[in-house]
Amino acid sequence: MAAKSEKRELKNLGYEVFIALLSILSIINSGLSFLPRLTEASSGVIDIFQAAIAIIFLGDFAFRLYTAESKSRYFFREWGWADLAATVPFLRILRVFRIFRVYRLLKELGLERIKNQLLYDRAGSVLYLTIFLGLLIIQMASITVLNIESQNVDANIQTPSDAIWWSYVTITTVGYGDRYPTTNPGRIVGVLLMTSGVALFGVFTSFLANLFLTPKKTPKEKAEMSPGEASAFLLVEDLRRLVDEQEKTTAALREELDAMEKKLSDLQ
Repeated sequence: MAAKSEKRELKNLGYEVFIALLSILSIINSGLSFLPRLTEASSGVIDIFQAAIAIIFLGDFAFRLYTAESKSRYFFREWGWADLAATVPFLRILRVFRIFRVYRLLKELGLERIKNQLLYDRAGSVLYLTIFLGLLIIQMASITVLNIESQNVDANIQTPSDAIWWSYVTITTVGYGDRYPTTNPGRIVGVLLMTSGVALFGVFTSFLANLFLTPKKTPKEKAEMSPGEASAFLLVEDLRRLVDEQEKTTAALREELDAMEKKLSDLQ
């Protein structure tokens, strides 16, 4: 019965890993704030991201509370109160409980089932990982460029909001040009950021294409699939996509053939 309850407590596997990674990042950020060589503006970037992570965690708490079969059980026995308290800035250390809970649930689920579920829902798992990497890269680029540009009195990027705005505009490859690095090391950060943006948004575009083009999955619970079932399901999906492509190709050839026959009849 306890194992069954833990399975219901576990959300989408990719989502759980995403929340655990955010928890780790939040704890690391708390330590980064005390680095002696970090500028005041760079510390401001960390504060902004900590506030954004707190909002995500508050939404996660509301989501878990809403979907819990027993709200009192989740709040008191499944550490829901710690999830809520962890959104408070001076209680961030409680986010360790989120990491521990994800570890406990994944251990209960088993390595083989984790592999099957990631294989079954690989697009969704990659999406969560892409979002996390995007947040991480924007934060690190903002901190780095502020530290570098602070050495130039005529720097164009001087405040935390300047740095985050520049990082986001650069990683999306929009490039408004209102904020830009004025030092060579800062430009190197920009080159790395643009390259990362092309890769990340390529993955995001692929996810959207998969979301709209892939047939709807069966209602069978992902976590309960055996290795053979998962492999068979993926094979059926690939074959279905192949058949669809062949049908489209055949239809296009048929249209060309009809057009050629019409031209021949007109010549006659």
